Amino acid sequence: MRRVILAVVTIATIASPMIGLAPAHAAKPTMQRSGETVVDLHFPAHTLCSFPLDVHQVSRTKLITFVDANGHPTRAISTGPIHDWETDVATGQTQFHSISGPSFFDATGALVRGTGSWSGVQLEDGTWVRTHGLITFDMALLVTAVRGRVEDLCGSFA
Repeated sequence: MRRVILAVVTIATIASPMIGLAPAHAAKPTMQRSGETVVDLHFPAHTLCSFPLDVHQVSRTKLITFVDANGHPTRAISTGPIHDWETDVATGQTQFHSISGPSFFDATGALVRGTGSWSGVQLEDGTWVRTHGLITFDMALLVTAVRGRVEDLCGSFA
């Protein structure tokens, strides 16, 4: 019985300052859907890897931008499927990767974090990698931290 009373008192103590508070004033988030986007990239030998690399990417993303009461962006998130087919042009070997984020942006639109699987991101030392987990980016879009797994993109074709 004492535990029940203690729990009720604790909850009441925490909740009482919230009772009577005005609701947060923010405008409705905006949503932009990209439709299907196809990107084909060719990287000559020694630009990313020692071999020429082709990337075929198909995505269909949605960007949700959260705004304050004045309509100014506060943060954003991008979600949706992104699929990569990466090909070592010298050998013809192709690898498929589902790299569907999501991506998190700050109020200025700068990418700050990502989760899930990513491919073709660069570490601060210049290494191109795939990452799986929680990724942190700097203002130059370089990966500064990964809580998870990191795999050398070029080395995965060996």
